[in-house]
Amino acid sequence: MKTMRNLLGKNMKPIIIVAAVTAVALGGLLLLISGNEERNQVPIDPTVEGEETTANGAETEQTTQTAQATAPAQAGVSKEAEALFAAKVQSIGDPASVAALLETIDLKKNVANYRVEIQSAQQPLNLHIRFDKVVGEADKDAFDREMQKYAEQILALIADAQEIQWTYTLKRQSVQEEVTVFLNEQQAQELLSQNVKAYGESSQAVDALLQKQKGM
Repeated sequence: MKTMRNLLGKNMKPIIIVAAVTAVALGGLLLLISGNEERNQVPIDPTVEGEETTANGAETEQTTQTAQATAPAQAGVSKEAEALFAAKVQSIGDPASVAALLETIDLKKNVANYRVEIQSAQQPLNLHIRFDKVVGEADKDAFDREMQKYAEQILALIADAQEIQWTYTLKRQSVQEEVTVFLNEQQAQELLSQNVKAYGESSQAVDALLQKQKGM
């Protein structure tokens, strides 16, 4: 395996890039979800439960949804921050909740089709996102800076996640190679000048993270 350290701009120096990654069997590695049209890997189908709802249950759910729809957002907090905080995950070992969080972030639309692997059996507890995307060498730094922001959000909103990895295909002239970038809690704290988990404690904190990222 070929390993290299790359400085991804002024604010990206803690991040390490590993090129030419080979597949390694890891205990506790769990295939979670594909971020494309093949959704049958998602472990929960919410439509099945919906068909079994009783009449009284449906009425209660409708009342609850109406109340939620009419409830005002907290003052000064964006709808995006409210939605992200509502999707917060308590355990990285909960694949359905992790899938819902990634869909709320909308990585498919914002980045590319993807699939996700979870390492929950040993340290560090990590989420590995594999993108179906080819990035040109000239666009590599910009792509990693954008992905760094999503990785910070994921670290903040999965309570026990310790590391986020993302893999894509890098095209250097006529050669293509697979690269993996990772961001862990310590690196995120250095970039944000604050414990990244603090940004997942409330919708206001999530909003503060989003605002901070806009200025980075």
